[in-house]
Amino acid sequence: MLRILLPLLAFCALAQAQCRFTRAQVEGTNRIFMVRGRNQQLSLKRTSDSPVGEVLQMWCNPRDIVATTCQAGRPPAFRPPLPMTCRANPPAAVTTPVQDRSCPATMYRVGYNVGNNQFLELYRACFDTRAVRAIFVDHQIYGKPFFITRPCVQFSSDGVISGADEASYTTRNIHATFRRLFGNNQNFIPNNRDVIINRGHLAASADFFFGDQLCSTFKYVNAVPQFRSINDGNWETIERWVRNSVRGNQFVNVRTGARDVLSLPSGTGPKNVFLSGNRNPVPLWMYKIVRRSNNQPIVAFLTLNNIFARQRPAAPPFCQPVNCPIQLPNTAQAGYTFCCNTATFRP
Repeated sequence: MLRILLPLLAFCALAQAQCRFTRAQVEGTNRIFMVRGRNQQLSLKRTSDSPVGEVLQMWCNPRDIVATTCQAGRPPAFRPPLPMTCRANPPAAVTTPVQDRSCPATMYRVGYNVGNNQFLELYRACFDTRAVRAIFVDHQIYGKPFFITRPCVQFSSDGVISGADEASYTTRNIHATFRRLFGNNQNFIPNNRDVIINRGHLAASADFFFGDQLCSTFKYVNAVPQFRSINDGNWETIERWVRNSVRGNQFVNVRTGARDVLSLPSGTGPKNVFLSGNRNPVPLWMYKIVRRSNNQPIVAFLTLNNIFARQRPAAPPFCQPVNCPIQLPNTAQAGYTFCCNTATFRP
């Protein structure tokens, strides 16, 4: 019996053995972590470890791929070792349109062309190019043990929006826009130096694990004008709660979006706020719908994007309020937030 049991235990230990990525390995690598399936098709690595025997395809371009294998040991380790870098410039994620009936405008997929007519997708962004308006972004969040330093913070337009629309996000231009809309003595944006409105990610960079995937989120199809104190306040708390709710190699499906246009009072009546003429609207509401991997809904968050609100508003008709799983400050500066019944929530 013992002769049978010992090899069985050894086999189980080997089956459970894993190579766990370290911060130095991830931060020091600018190749793209991929794996090849039984059909020889590549897919993006999304989890923070590899089982013994898994072969990673460390990709720079179709002609520069280096394999490394998680090999048994105490502890298991990758051979050849990580980190690995590209001999030329590292690849960047691209943005291309794709047919998707769930989007009322143009759906874009963000990811990598790896040759042989194969595209590896990280997330999808529904974007109205005429209005310069991000409608929603769909992505997946996997569990991870640590957060790397962001390797890049430069936004790219991918030819989806114009240079003038990009510039409408600058602090100087936002101040000038508010002066044009509300007069030279307006108090909403007091100067052209302090950042009051920033480019708020829909799919947060911290929702991803590897450096190239973090960089892929710095795209205008994935951004909306969001008040900085809300982005750094309740919205960040919500994002962190979602990430912390994922364990191990599990994942959740997330749709993050914006709707309606912020209206602020003026001497001649309320005015809608657009940052680029009649384009690039400042959204009134931000929402995040979280679903399990089988698409069973967990929670829907809805946050008011208006730091000038004098009191907490009533929930809009499309949100039936329910108890939130987290405690959030009930202030305009942090972002008045509701949790909505996922069965009836229709943003």
